[in-house]
Amino acid sequence: MGEVDRALTQLTRTGALERLRGVALGQFLGFDQDAGDPTLGGWGIADVLRDRLTRLGGPVLGGLPAGHGLHPPTIPLGTQATSDTAEGTLTVQPAVA
Repeated sequence: MGEVDRALTQLTRTGALERLRGVALGQFLGFDQDAGDPTLGGWGIADVLRDRLTRLGGPVLGGLPAGHGLHPPTIPLGTQATSDTAEGTLTVQPAVA
């Protein structure tokens, strides 16, 4: 979990996330054992993500069935997407027409 904290801190400090308009997160499998990590003040992965990402000011949608789990969907990069945090959905436009 420390690596996630370090990566987000570095990206924030370099300004790489300044134009970010929202964040869609997949599942973070294997981080349950890190919950309450004493090196991070007892924080779990959700605490770290919430702290680092809500500071950016855009909507944050988490827990999408994407990432390193079984049969993750392919999510194209560079396309338009709409997130609905109230409904917990991410609608991604096709990469090609």
